[in-house]
Amino acid sequence: MAFTVWRRHNRDVCDSTNRYEPRCGCPLHVQFVWKGAPGVFEGKKLTYQNKWSLETRSWSEAQSKVKDLEKRLKDFAEGKVVPKGMTVEAALHDWYEFREQNEMGNTKAKLMGGKLEEYCEKNNILLLTALTTDRVIKWRMTLPFRSGDSSSLSIHWSVISGFFSWAAEMGYIEKSPIPNPKTNPQFRIRYVKAEVKPPTKKQVEKILATATGQVRLLCQLMRETAMALVDAMKYAMSQEDAEKYGLSKPERRPVVQGKVIRGNRTKTNERFRVRISESLAKQLEALGEPAFPGTYTQWRERVNKVIKDAGVKTTPHGFRHYRITEWLSAGVYVDDVADMVGTSSNEIRKTYRHWIKEAEDRLDEVQREAWLKMGLDENGNEIVH
Repeated sequence: MAFTVWRRHNRDVCDSTNRYEPRCGCPLHVQFVWKGAPGVFEGKKLTYQNKWSLETRSWSEAQSKVKDLEKRLKDFAEGKVVPKGMTVEAALHDWYEFREQNEMGNTKAKLMGGKLEEYCEKNNILLLTALTTDRVIKWRMTLPFRSGDSSSLSIHWSVISGFFSWAAEMGYIEKSPIPNPKTNPQFRIRYVKAEVKPPTKKQVEKILATATGQVRLLCQLMRETAMALVDAMKYAMSQEDAEKYGLSKPERRPVVQGKVIRGNRTKTNERFRVRISESLAKQLEALGEPAFPGTYTQWRERVNKVIKDAGVKTTPHGFRHYRITEWLSAGVYVDDVADMVGTSSNEIRKTYRHWIKEAEDRLDEVQREAWLKMGLDENGNEIVH
């Protein structure tokens, strides 16, 4: 069996065209022909022609790995090694069933599971045991989620981290390949969430003026209630319809009682209760049930198109931020706002602290008292005797 070691050059940092360059530092791979029956070897597909990463950039280490690989393949060909283990696909399927049975939701789980399967397919990985720390961290670096100023990557990574922890507890793997960020802080995903910047009143009015028909009413509903899009579009929708349109958590639908809307948020299951204007209630009633038939993706695209056409830089969630800050600026108590939108008072204070009128008034009073103690007048001016 002939083995060829070669480099896969990174064109962004390396100009070499020599596949056998000894010192350029690009990743080393091995190529060989397998004349036995196709199968699975150590979690990888074994076909006639194979190109595998050696997971090293050192030429001497690569040569040593190739010798070891050749010996293991020889044992495998002679039947000394029996392929065993759980496949990635089968493990993910079991995980989805486990989460479904425990009502944990599978939206993000299936999203991340699908991306993991794509990575494994691309890299000829079949068995769960073949996913080493090196491989999963390299996979993480390819994921399309934001970090730095967003928690998106951190949230999605915690979901798939849960999968590997579950697999370890089930005995499918010895331990999770994802390093513990508490003991290995260099692997922690760091981010600082940007301060919430809701659209202005003028921008919201511009969006509503641009929207027409059902889209305008959906935007108006979010503007008056601070409901997220996924909750607002379920207005007057039965659980059967929600299931038909493939909506997340179809059992969590707002209950309409005249001008009052109450229910549990799709995202957090927290209770909310909010009242809408009489005019909007009549317009929504005229739409029938459900008021907004269709999938979440369809309505998100329609609302985003209106926002884009209006020339406003925001998202459908901007209506929620706008309404919450509008209430807080008007002096509505934090606890009341929390009850209306379905979140904790602490979260309201943390996210919208600059719009809480009672907090702003208190700080103004503290500043006034400080000036007086410093021998200044209540406006901070020196007192002329």
